[in-house]
Amino acid sequence: MTKTLLLFFFCIPVFAIGQEKLITLQASVDSAFANNAMLNQSKAIMEQKRDAWRTLTGIEAPEISYFEEGMSSSAVKPFEERRWTVSQTFDFPLTTIYRMKALQHETRAMAYQIQARRNDIRAEVKSRYIDILYALHLKELGKQQKVLADELYNAVYTKFETGMGNGIDLIKAELQLAEAENFQSEAERMLHIGRYSLFRVMGLKIPEIDYSIQFSDTLKNEDVEVSQITALSVLHEQPEYLAAMAEFEAAQNKIREAKSNILPDIRFNLYKQNYGNGYKYNGFELGLSIPIWLPFEQRGEIKMAEARQTEVEWQQKGIEQEMKERIEQAWHGYVTSKQVIDRYNTTISAKSARLQQLSLEAYRLGEIDLMNLILSQQTYLKNQNAYLEALHDFYLQLVQLEKYLNVELVY
Repeated sequence: MTKTLLLFFFCIPVFAIGQEKLITLQASVDSAFANNAMLNQSKAIMEQKRDAWRTLTGIEAPEISYFEEGMSSSAVKPFEERRWTVSQTFDFPLTTIYRMKALQHETRAMAYQIQARRNDIRAEVKSRYIDILYALHLKELGKQQKVLADELYNAVYTKFETGMGNGIDLIKAELQLAEAENFQSEAERMLHIGRYSLFRVMGLKIPEIDYSIQFSDTLKNEDVEVSQITALSVLHEQPEYLAAMAEFEAAQNKIREAKSNILPDIRFNLYKQNYGNGYKYNGFELGLSIPIWLPFEQRGEIKMAEARQTEVEWQQKGIEQEMKERIEQAWHGYVTSKQVIDRYNTTISAKSARLQQLSLEAYRLGEIDLMNLILSQQTYLKNQNAYLEALHDFYLQLVQLEKYLNVELVY
């Protein structure tokens, strides 16, 4: 991959930027990270998992008890034994080890999921930002279309006034003018949709939304020179896939934990004993739980853990297939749109503009009819529109490739 500065988002400036109302691309991403509910919820869940080990050690709270035996009203020997006892119960150590390992893998899976969510948010914000710039430049194209429609109308009207034209041509020119105005209205609608879509992803509150907010038109990109094979080679490095791998490892340890529950839990008691002459004696007791309910409780837990492992295994395969499709689509979309842009810059742009200028002059001189003039103008506008669409798609596909190549390509 080569990191070569390619171009700005579009070649022509479309508006002035007031610094006090400017929202840059990076500021939009930062705002979305700070305000996204699902992302912050996932962070809170991961913090819970990081501290959950304290409750999963398998060590229960110690129990302190007092005991008297052989009590009598006789003053000579009022009791046979008095005893203070400290009891402690804990799981079999192997069970605790597997439980802790499962928790570690679950925490790691959550971290990968948070990384994947951040990548999705970044891509969504950048895509909405690019949509806005696309709509702004469609408005500029609409203005050009309106200028051409005005020139067409003036040329036709001049001929009509001098008796060289006819009413049909004048109606056609008026229709071209109306279509140009419709194009501008549609671009304005797309701009409003893009603005509020971006504001929603950023998490802006209603009082923070203002029509004076402007957007930077200096997006840059890195030219991606990478083969399709290279793009697909990072498939198993995607956070979604790594999260599924961690979930699978957690499920394996859950199975081991469930099977280790067959082993007995341990109970330990320590005594301080008094047989009538003070607490001079000590004692202890060691107990093991017998898993007599193995066919019910333990076996049920094992079966549930095995089913969970199967679920995660299929989930992992599904993620792998889906990610492969996404990477291929993003790569082919990038290559195709880049080819369209290159053709426009090398050939189509200059020739279509020249054709439109020559056609207008030829019509004024009576060398071509109105239909040929309209066709040349439509060709010019169609090529302009196709270029903007290709540039729009080019940046959208770069944003998608960012997620998979782990490189910032649009900034």
